[in-house]
Amino acid sequence: MDQISVLNKPVAHPLGGKRNWLQKFPNALKAARCWISYALTGTHYGVPELVEFALGNHFFEAWQVADELNALGEILAVRHPECAMEIGTARGGTLFILTRLASPHATIVSVDLPEGQFGGGYSAQHQWFYQRFARRGQRLHLLRGDSHSDGMQARVEAAIGGQSLDYLFIDGDHSYPGVKSDFEMYGPMVRKGGLIAFHDIVEGPPETVGGVPQFWREIKSRFCHTEIIKDPNQGGFGIGILHVDE
Repeated sequence: MDQISVLNKPVAHPLGGKRNWLQKFPNALKAARCWISYALTGTHYGVPELVEFALGNHFFEAWQVADELNALGEILAVRHPECAMEIGTARGGTLFILTRLASPHATIVSVDLPEGQFGGGYSAQHQWFYQRFARRGQRLHLLRGDSHSDGMQARVEAAIGGQSLDYLFIDGDHSYPGVKSDFEMYGPMVRKGGLIAFHDIVEGPPETVGGVPQFWREIKSRFCHTEIIKDPNQGGFGIGILHVDE
């Protein structure tokens, strides 16, 4: 085992939809400014700059520890996965980074639960932006729904078109049955030599880490694995990586 220590119903408002639009406009403007800034200056960002971008804005924020995400990014930058999948997209920060570090011709799948304790999903507004994360030549599939359903598994299989995954990032349903189900359903799609990564492997508040630390403790001994943890006492976060058949 390698350890990287980087130490009631609401009352309708008389303005109705117009007010909703006015409330959303500032966020949309912030997102547009953020994206334009990246398009003008950031297309050749390295991993540290990508992580800083993903953590430094509200619209595409990544809920990660910077040093941990940097370490994961450096691993992906070397591998340039051709086929990758992320379970749990939320604000899209890690998905954005993945599109930049994957192969220019990669197939990338995002599965995100629209509701639930560890869901919440993202709006249609966000989805429009997320689809534009894909670089020219990449195929990005945004699949909203329950990753544990047979229907979603079939949609993922159709999206990757018979390919094996080079990289799987599990950061969705954090309940013990949920993370176990994601591993058992999609882990077999990862090729020999590929990577399966889990977020929130460090013990912390149950409402944030759920059963991930327990599942990680049980599964890691079956694989060559890497733990990326800034501080073992940080109360959550941490990234665990399984090296498939290595």
